[in-house]
Amino acid sequence: MSKISSRIVTINNQIAELSKNLQDSLMDMEVNDKKFRLLKNPLYFDYFETARKAYLRDLDQIIHLESHPWGFLKDWKKIQQKYGEFTGFRPPKSLMDLPSQWEQEDLIIQWMDLISKAREANDLKIKQGLIQINRQTRQVVRNGVIGFGISMVVGLFGILFISKSMLTPLNKLKQGLTQISTDNYAHEVVVSSRDEFGELADAFNAMSHQLKADEDIRSDFIATLSHEIRTPLSSVQESVNMIIEEILGPVNERQKKFLKLAGSEITRITSLLNHLLDISMLEAGTQKSNPAPFDPNQLIVEAIQSLDTTAKRKHTVVKAHTLIRAPRVMGEEKEIMQVLMNIIGNAIKFSDENSLVDIWLSKSREDGFLSFNISDNGPGIPREKHGLIFKRYYRAEEVRNHMSGVGLGLNISRRIVQSHGGKIFVENNIDKGCTFTFTLPVEKSISV
Repeated sequence: MSKISSRIVTINNQIAELSKNLQDSLMDMEVNDKKFRLLKNPLYFDYFETARKAYLRDLDQIIHLESHPWGFLKDWKKIQQKYGEFTGFRPPKSLMDLPSQWEQEDLIIQWMDLISKAREANDLKIKQGLIQINRQTRQVVRNGVIGFGISMVVGLFGILFISKSMLTPLNKLKQGLTQISTDNYAHEVVVSSRDEFGELADAFNAMSHQLKADEDIRSDFIATLSHEIRTPLSSVQESVNMIIEEILGPVNERQKKFLKLAGSEITRITSLLNHLLDISMLEAGTQKSNPAPFDPNQLIVEAIQSLDTTAKRKHTVVKAHTLIRAPRVMGEEKEIMQVLMNIIGNAIKFSDENSLVDIWLSKSREDGFLSFNISDNGPGIPREKHGLIFKRYYRAEEVRNHMSGVGLGLNISRRIVQSHGGKIFVENNIDKGCTFTFTLPVEKSISV
């Protein structure tokens, strides 16, 4: 395309212009010849000579331009030959030296025709060049579109490959972090690549192994300590009870008051130790469960009755909304009762006095599961702390100084629910408070 366009611009257009000048020079030569022969004025001879020189100069330039393999050199050579045969290629001293045939109009016409034909051939060459440029332009555009399409496809596959090679290990690392956030330190990230992602995965696995080892040591220590403390504590509590019941002798009212206070504190410490032992057994997997179908509506009613004294003390109403034809749920009834007691107890504890705690069952978004929902009117939980409240020993700064507890209830509840194949999460209510939801599987013979 570059060669063709260059030829059209630098050669063919010049030839077209020069060929027109040739015709003009022939016409000037003919006119001045006639004027000189008629008027015998030497001035017309000078005009004739100027036109002749211009004719020869332009003809030589055309022949020079056409001296290439694809040019029309033979046509212009023929014109040069015809002119040379007529004039002898020597400048005349006078027009009288030229042959008399110069006056014949058909000779000029023949030369004009030869120049016109050569010019038409040159114009045809220009058209053919333009057609070829157009054709090649379309081919270039077509090839460009095809090349662009291929580049897009190759680029897309390249992007997909790079994205997959990057996103896959990142997703695995993200899943690993999620497992770590739920205290699952045994989870390993498998990344086969030997690049930075592989090194990061190895570092992550090493970190999780170290965390698991530290956690095992701490769990064993707490379990051993709790077990060693609970045995003598039971003896102390039994002794206090015998003194309160005056088995060992009479006590006055003031002594009995302090003995009851000591017994209450011993009961609280025993409950804490039981929670610690529960955590240790759930982590070790030594606590055997025998899931069986049970009525979820009945279990909620029993949980509310067990917490009736606590609710009345707080002047809080706990209301259960029965789900008609609720499916039976598979699980360890005693453990699920512990989950309900923990969540409902927290709802009562964190709600304002004279408030309402709502409990209802609903169909889960997952097929084959039933949702338990407990909603309170408390202060709510900031969204950034939704994942922290299920961590072991976590307690919000707002309640550490004026509310009892060690932050084990929700962690135990999460472990129990997850061991049954369900999920537990919390969402803030639109107006006030929050709603805890956990899911449990239903009997396989019954679809939700």
